[in-house]
Amino acid sequence: MLNPNFIERSITRRRLLQRGTIGVCGLAGGAFSGKLVCADEKPEVDFSILSSARWKEIEETVDRGLEWMAGQQKPTGGYSYSDLGEPGISGLCLLAYLSRGHLPGEGKYRSVLSKCLEYILGCQSRNGMLSKGMNSQAANYNHGIGSLALSETYSLVDPPDAERLKKTIERCVEFAAQRLSVPKNHRDDEGGWRYLRRHAESDSDLSITSWHLMFLRSARNAGFEIDGKLIEEGLEYVKRVFDERRGTFRYEIHTDDPGYNHTRAMAGAGILSLAMTGEHHSKLARIAADNLLKTPFMQYDHPVSGEKHQCYSAFYCSQAMFHMGGDYWKKFYPQLSSTLIKSQKSDGSWRPVSGDDARYGLPYIAALTILALTAPFQLLPIFQR
Repeated sequence: MLNPNFIERSITRRRLLQRGTIGVCGLAGGAFSGKLVCADEKPEVDFSILSSARWKEIEETVDRGLEWMAGQQKPTGGYSYSDLGEPGISGLCLLAYLSRGHLPGEGKYRSVLSKCLEYILGCQSRNGMLSKGMNSQAANYNHGIGSLALSETYSLVDPPDAERLKKTIERCVEFAAQRLSVPKNHRDDEGGWRYLRRHAESDSDLSITSWHLMFLRSARNAGFEIDGKLIEEGLEYVKRVFDERRGTFRYEIHTDDPGYNHTRAMAGAGILSLAMTGEHHSKLARIAADNLLKTPFMQYDHPVSGEKHQCYSAFYCSQAMFHMGGDYWKKFYPQLSSTLIKSQKSDGSWRPVSGDDARYGLPYIAALTILALTAPFQLLPIFQR
């Protein structure tokens, strides 16, 4: 069963109190037999697209994955075998637990989450960047993902911890703004984020930009002061990376390799970024979503032709298609969830035999897969439709 304490604290405090109303949220009719209901709001999640037995199977799959993931935590509280991917990977793991209703300092995984949160907080450098690998190409990924994990946790901790998070998040916002102000060699890269060091022809890419937009939107939702220009300029960049000829979003503007530049992950990232910035169901989002339905997740161990990051794709596409809703979601999620359930190993992990996701470690794969499955749970405020 979903943790009712999380539902009350997360959804009520974030969504209803910000609007000046108070309500109680819960699942009508049991675990997943009905719809997520909040006082004074119409039901938003239709669980009738799957049987009650299948929803129970999804819950059990997620729970096995989280149990396996708990055993992979390092003594430091982190999850990666290398500093280069931290705290991005640990941030994803924290988000995965939150997406199932687990809280730092409470319940079965209280110690796991508290240690993970402490680890992420300890990764901030003097300039505000949240990354263990200071000179890593992945540093800006780490910053965006780790910052998002902190801002999503902010309203769920007690006042002393919240004050510490507040100071850290404010510095994360400042660093993100500073990175966006770095001059670009190409005007069409304005508004996007990129690696700390210049890489190839582009000065921005959709993948890193999407994480930063999610973080900034999450921080604003949590009450932090965010310069609207950061999000507005990011939105304009996202629109520019849309490839009208192929009907999808590109990883970057100045590359034209379809296998590298036009992946399902980037289609999902584009759709989700538009949703995060207020452009739900825009023409670009509908075109990209129509194309995603042509390449369903029929298998997980071997990526589709030209795709190297099927786990990353599953996360982005699931969140994106949930935001599209309607027939998009009804046609997409049943196949995805079936594939992810069947692909789980007996120990609770996922171990694709091909693709590049494994280079970041199995906890990274598990976290992304769990976040793909929990999109309809709607417990992470940033992903609430």
